[in-house]
Amino acid sequence: MIFLKLFFASLFFTTLVFADGKFYTLSMCLTKDHDGASYFLNRYLDEPEADIFIVKLEDGRYITTYGSFNSRERAAEFMAKLPERLKQHKPFIKEFDYNLASDNSKNIEKYIFQKENFNYSISVCSSKEYKNAIGCVKEYIPDQKSEVYIIKDDDGLYKTLYGAFRTQKEADEFMVGLHQITKSQGPFVKKLSYSLKDTRNYSERVLKKESNQKKAIDVDQFIKFDKIIVSVDSKTHKMSLQGVLDGKTVELKEYKVSTAKKETQKPLGEGGVTSISLHPHWYPTQDTIQHFKKTKNINLPPVVPYGHPYNYMGEAKINLTHEVDGKNVYRIHGTVNESTIGRSESGGCIRMKNAEVLELATMLQKYSDKKSIKNIRVILN
Repeated sequence: MIFLKLFFASLFFTTLVFADGKFYTLSMCLTKDHDGASYFLNRYLDEPEADIFIVKLEDGRYITTYGSFNSRERAAEFMAKLPERLKQHKPFIKEFDYNLASDNSKNIEKYIFQKENFNYSISVCSSKEYKNAIGCVKEYIPDQKSEVYIIKDDDGLYKTLYGAFRTQKEADEFMVGLHQITKSQGPFVKKLSYSLKDTRNYSERVLKKESNQKKAIDVDQFIKFDKIIVSVDSKTHKMSLQGVLDGKTVELKEYKVSTAKKETQKPLGEGGVTSISLHPHWYPTQDTIQHFKKTKNINLPPVVPYGHPYNYMGEAKINLTHEVDGKNVYRIHGTVNESTIGRSESGGCIRMKNAEVLELATMLQKYSDKKSIKNIRVILN
């Protein structure tokens, strides 16, 4: 069993030493094999807020637990804040007589997740209207070398922020190399009370070369639709995004995508979405790890974090309900190689350009927050 620790600057739930010898965690799922645990993590825990443990039980099954707490009360508080997609699995508080986090048993696989703080940025523009904040990107950031974030600040104004940094020093060094047009705006380092990598805290993340992309969809109009339909044609490698309002269907946008290889049995028909993740981790199954080793000579770690060169999920992923031979492991996601877009390349998933899958996933996430994820339908042909 491989042990993995991902170390980042901590915002939440560090590993605890428990004086009473009791260890409390949330039991999330019980699976007959390790790959079952990987499937669960990929579908429901892409944005973990606490430590994850996969424990092999005496009967050979695997239990996936979430969080490490020194009291039942803290575990209960954490469970109450779980998103609905996790609550539907009916998690419960499980007590151990030993600390999973410090136990070195080969039967315990540990994924220690601690969030990174990226709460420094370069403030370039301050605007009363959102459209002016976007206009700032096009007019005053001509050589975009990093992501741009549009936030609605406490003063009610939209701020155009350039880059996300861990420290003041990193932000200062980046500001030295700004284009003269950007410097003409009088940019300054701004410290935020939250991390820009936490996508729930800002209005929009603008990827590089945003000015060359097609017109963005209006968020306020998008969330008014009664239903959203995502249709994929594997023959033309095109994805259509539609909105339904009062029985009328409106064409919103079209994307070029990659679909399954011709010899691969691909998912077909209408289905739904189980979860939407921005900047996802990837938990490859044992079969996938072995396949990468055999065919690509790549040694995948058990958890491939966001930003890793081997994270094949890219900027975002949208988990689907579609199944083939009883396996529901299909999703719409980004890619590590955008030159493959528009071809039959995947093992059954739908691949998109990273900027476009981020746009789509962000819109669908905001829609599901306002309406319901059940109102999003995906048709694969």
